[in-house]
Amino acid sequence: MPQSDTLVCRCEDVPLSALAACSGWTDAKLHRRCGMGACQGRVCGDAAQFLFGWTPPAPRPPLSPVRIATLAGLAGPDAGRQ
Repeated sequence: MPQSDTLVCRCEDVPLSALAACSGWTDAKLHRRCGMGACQGRVCGDAAQFLFGWTPPAPRPPLSPVRIATLAGLAGPDAGRQ
């Protein structure tokens, strides 16, 4: 097992001892910045999952801007007459 000063998140310099008090992946991101660096959790996410059994949340689909006319067209032609 790694020592308490072993870096789990190299991008943000987060040691194992800082993550020991966290309750999960989201808590580690919010309070210790683990997974917030350049790799976006690709390296430390797997390490945290192996060390603590944390499962990162499912990625959200990307958002893209939509025109109002496109959204209005989804309602159908009879939607405005009700």
